[in-house]
Amino acid sequence: MPERIVVSFRGIAAAPPGVVGTPVGADADTPMPTEREVTPGSQGARYLPRALALKKRADALGATLCAWGARSFAFDLAPDELEEAISLATSAAEDPDVPLAERFAVGIAQGEMTPVAEWGRLAVLSWGRPLLEAAALARVAPPGEVLVERGLPAARSGELLLLGSHRGVAGGRRTRGLRLDARQPFRRVAAESVARLRPPPLVGRVAELEQLAVPPSCVGVIRADPGVGGTRLLLELVHRLSPSRTLFVAPAGASREPLGAIRRALSRAAALGVEPGSPAASTIAGGAALPERLREALARLLAGSGADPWSVAELIDAWLAPAAGRLGLLLVDDAGEVDRASLEAIATAMSVRGSLRAIFRLNAAERLPTPLNGATVAATVTLAPLAQGDAEELARRLFGGCITDGAARRWARRGEGSPLAIREALCEALETGALRWLDRTAEPRRRGAGRGPAGAPGVSAARRFIEARAACLGAGERASLTALALLGGDASDAMIDSIAVAMAGPGARVAAGERALIGGAWALRPEPGWFRLSSRTLRDALLAGIPADALLHWHAAACATLRQHSGVLGLADAAWHARRAGDHRAAADLAGAAARAAGRSMLEAAEAELLAFAAEQPSGGDASTDACDDAPTAPPTSRMPIESFNDAADTLGSGGASRPRFDTLNEEHLFTSSVPPPVPAPPLRASRPPPPAGLLADLVVATPAAASPDEEDPGPRSLADPFPSGRVEQDPLAKTTESPAVAMTDIAGHLAELAKHALLKGDLPMLERLVGELRDIGGHAELVERMTAFISLGRGAKAEALQRLRAAAEAERVPARRARALLAYGVALGAAGRTEGALLEVLTALARAREAGDRQGEQACARFLARLSVAAGHEAAARAWVEIARRVATERAD
Repeated sequence: MPERIVVSFRGIAAAPPGVVGTPVGADADTPMPTEREVTPGSQGARYLPRALALKKRADALGATLCAWGARSFAFDLAPDELEEAISLATSAAEDPDVPLAERFAVGIAQGEMTPVAEWGRLAVLSWGRPLLEAAALARVAPPGEVLVERGLPAARSGELLLLGSHRGVAGGRRTRGLRLDARQPFRRVAAESVARLRPPPLVGRVAELEQLAVPPSCVGVIRADPGVGGTRLLLELVHRLSPSRTLFVAPAGASREPLGAIRRALSRAAALGVEPGSPAASTIAGGAALPERLREALARLLAGSGADPWSVAELIDAWLAPAAGRLGLLLVDDAGEVDRASLEAIATAMSVRGSLRAIFRLNAAERLPTPLNGATVAATVTLAPLAQGDAEELARRLFGGCITDGAARRWARRGEGSPLAIREALCEALETGALRWLDRTAEPRRRGAGRGPAGAPGVSAARRFIEARAACLGAGERASLTALALLGGDASDAMIDSIAVAMAGPGARVAAGERALIGGAWALRPEPGWFRLSSRTLRDALLAGIPADALLHWHAAACATLRQHSGVLGLADAAWHARRAGDHRAAADLAGAAARAAGRSMLEAAEAELLAFAAEQPSGGDASTDACDDAPTAPPTSRMPIESFNDAADTLGSGGASRPRFDTLNEEHLFTSSVPPPVPAPPLRASRPPPPAGLLADLVVATPAAASPDEEDPGPRSLADPFPSGRVEQDPLAKTTESPAVAMTDIAGHLAELAKHALLKGDLPMLERLVGELRDIGGHAELVERMTAFISLGRGAKAEALQRLRAAAEAERVPARRARALLAYGVALGAAGRTEGALLEVLTALARAREAGDRQGEQACARFLARLSVAAGHEAAARAWVEIARRVATERAD
């Protein structure tokens, strides 16, 4: 029995009053009446011509007459002819030439039908449940209404636009059908009307704009929860402040890639190449060249290989150099999610020339990120929900004024004062038919549309409307958006397609749904070849909507895509996705590769974070619930402002002076989008510390293979084979079963590495525990003494710490060891605020390191002297020490 769509019509016929007609499709002796059989002037004179005209239209659409009676008749069509069936039904229900009371009532059902007999060329008498259901719906439907059965596949999938339900009694049986919107029956057509909305304007924020006109070398802070309009306010500042150039920085990917946010911002600015003052996400005026050293740094940064923090800071400053008497403007959205290396580079750039202005947007309850603690905050504004009058004005302006006052008032109230929620509420109303365009004005479709509560409390209004809209998206469009959300909400078409096609097939490509996604206000194009979600609330809703059983597969696909399309630092994001996918070994390998690249770029803090991530062991639960899978967080306040004295220079945190300014650059800082190829940087370390495990049994590790000095980007690799072409790199973080025991000296060495790593991280409890284990085992006496001193320093006992380190430095006689002991003492002096003493001790340490031929110690001293010079306000000296550190690193690699 073939499946068919049955469309049944009921209207005023020639039957006498009181006669209830029913479909008699199985009755071959009751033919459809002809026009000659109708008495002139009777009701049939008006009924029959319309019925015959409808039959001609049905014949043209390929429909087959399958049943008729005194007051009703029905046609059936193939299941893939839904549009023809709907067109036939709506043409009768919405006939403008017929009074409403005399229009046909229509019922639609779908299912298996049994052919009974043929009656002419275009009539096949049939019988089946769909015929009975469609006829019953037509009998209870008011004139001019189309009711569809609740089980109709197009109704269940959301393809049809429905306006509630209608109940009645037909043949002694209660019947309920869903009311079809006869004017706009298909949801996709209604969704296209969303594209008529205007870009969201800024309403009710004049006072906040005036407060954010901050002076040079100062920052402004916007505190705004998601959906309140913080991002829109940032973009409006471009017009209000009229800067020479603008750079818009936002989180990139999973925010694991060091300098990822800065790389994305500069790359987009170079790709856009638009004039200053444009409302685009970032602007740049093209022109001449950079100094050679900055050109190389820019090339490496844009290639995803990283650059040293000093060069990145100078790049940001040069990019936003003053021009024509106007200052540059740096905008940072979602600052709490931006990677720490990017924030540190921004903080340093503020001091290079002293001409930058920066505006940071945070959530209402967020604190300013730690790297920005030294910045001068000139203004702070907190955005509250819009007042009802402003909310209504926003609703009107989204429609360009073409919306009734009642509709604007109702949907402004549903948005609860959130600009994003108001826009999403209007989009949802247009898509569901609650709002419709009549001529050039939007108005409620029904009297009660838009009234009542917006939804359950405890969930943001914007999130509720987004989830309701997303439920009606096609499978391919939903997959494209989910892939984009998994990549952070801003990614290239190629990356989105790689994930979406792997999860949902070829129909999920961006090109297939681009028109619907952009027209439906789901996403936009910030630059050619790239897609960006319209809001981070949408990103969060999409990620929350990934089924739990599919989540691991989505993360695995994201990891594979990032390995194909990212630079070496971008492997940090790939590592995060690998961990979420449950592949902890791949996560460690990828994080280790990114850590080595961070080390080559002198990004010590980022390197430490990545090493810690690589060292973390699975918690034993589901991968998606591991503690290490949380979003990146700022360092705990208990951490010391000291990094490892053995292999890296330190940042002087709370003990240092305010950031000084570098010398003003004399070059004309204009840029082009073309950059030289990336230049490999020498590695600063050959291995990474083992995991911070407390048990000695966890210290049985494999011996790491030596890394190639010019190792850069590992290139495309699969999760199953992270090191192709036969090259196997043993992971020093992984356990091995090849040896059942390990020598006590090896254990002490691993504990020493763990202790230095804990010092770098500022984890005092872990450091105390490791130092205690080292003291119990014996060996590394000088290291234990230094660590104990730094523990005292971290606890606030400065005098005790300095006394211990000074005694250790004076007692040491071997030049190389004495150099490191003096460097440790200098680090402690600097952290204690004694800059001059620190300078003298570290200069002495540098001389001893050169005497002993200790290139690593010489490099560490030079880098720390650069930090000391910055703290003391000697910019030229700081540059000189940075160059020395670079040269030593190159010589070490050679």
